[in-house]
Amino acid sequence: MALGGAAALFGRRGAIPGAALTQELSGEITISFADEDAIRPPYYVRALQPLRDANPDATINIDFQQLSGGEYATRFFLAARGGNVPDLFQLGGAAIGALAASGLIRPLDELLAEWPDWEYYPRRVRDAVTYEGQVWAIPYGLDTHFLYYRKDLYEQAGLPRDWAPENVDAILDAAAIIKERLPEVMPYALYGGEAGGTGTAVRGFLPLVWGYGGELRAPDGKWIIDSPSIRKTFAYYARAFQDDELVPQQVLTTPNPSRPLLERFGKGELAMLFEGSWAYGSWRRAAAETAERDIGYVLHPTENDGPSFTVGGAGNVWFMRADPADPKLAWAALRAINGRDVVAGIDIADPHPIARSDAAALPEVQADAFLADATAALAVARFAPPSPAYLDLIPIIQKATGLVASGQASAEDAAARYREDLERVLGADQVTTVDV
Repeated sequence: MALGGAAALFGRRGAIPGAALTQELSGEITISFADEDAIRPPYYVRALQPLRDANPDATINIDFQQLSGGEYATRFFLAARGGNVPDLFQLGGAAIGALAASGLIRPLDELLAEWPDWEYYPRRVRDAVTYEGQVWAIPYGLDTHFLYYRKDLYEQAGLPRDWAPENVDAILDAAAIIKERLPEVMPYALYGGEAGGTGTAVRGFLPLVWGYGGELRAPDGKWIIDSPSIRKTFAYYARAFQDDELVPQQVLTTPNPSRPLLERFGKGELAMLFEGSWAYGSWRRAAAETAERDIGYVLHPTENDGPSFTVGGAGNVWFMRADPADPKLAWAALRAINGRDVVAGIDIADPHPIARSDAAALPEVQADAFLADATAALAVARFAPPSPAYLDLIPIIQKATGLVASGQASAEDAAARYREDLERVLGADQVTTVDV
């Protein structure tokens, strides 16, 4: 659909459903978030204006930083160590467990129980922001991922435009054909190493472990440090980067490689990558007709033609500091920036599965085929554990994948390093191995 649909949500409606028009509030709060593409700020500014107008003695500061999510998170946690935490802030949902365990954020259950709009958040959405039985954040859109491929490049290489990989290894098989027949094109991008940031785990390692039939944690809650699926994942990295050289080394060495890779894909210089649903928005904004015609997307395959899946996540979510400067003002602002039309407008402009069911039901949303597909993918989404220990895995995954992808270690040695580092960091009593 045309991107004008997002703007129309605000352009034609006066009132903002779900907006908090609480009066006689005073005090001062700070709302902080990052948006590298500067899509969300206008929606939040407009959503907060009725609250400001109704409460002239209240001060709502907006700290908008045009940074990537990873850069913002680094700055946030550095500031938090010094006690500087905004009253409301937006971070990736993967941080819920760590933030809750550290006492930096406030559980929202009592507040949400009195907010009528909470009924529009389906159980799957609520579960994504629940940790140890409590709700800690409000999402505007969840994350799903697709294996994107360029239909035009596949057609030029003799592959079907409606390509669907039969199994995990078929991804590399297709990339090998692209490499042979279209040598000027980057066949495939796979996040690995430290430069890939959290993408190395979420969009590289984790979907492969799941695709090969494995898990991160055993039924008893212990973390799995060695299994056939983990070893196969490192072998996949070895084939992709070293054996068949389907992924160039620049993917490992370019700082924050996501943006240049998305640009290359949009220009038809990259044939395939596994990336978040939000990526489609950047391609559509740049060239809507090309995106609709030439960009294909499929779910992630499994090893033996089993049910395909996607990697899900809470996405960027709103947190409230444990002790906001003005709790009433903070809660009123939090409700305002999570109103129906705010959520719908942002998720149309920057495609994410929509958190609110009433927003998902709007005609503007229903008319967007990609957004409908991304939301439907939640039915087969798999989520990383919300445990704070999951964040400890990420640098270990980065290190091990970087070693094998750069040729500094074999797949076997990288798997052994992963096993050793995970046991050392988490403790021998918290880990286990799986032989089948």
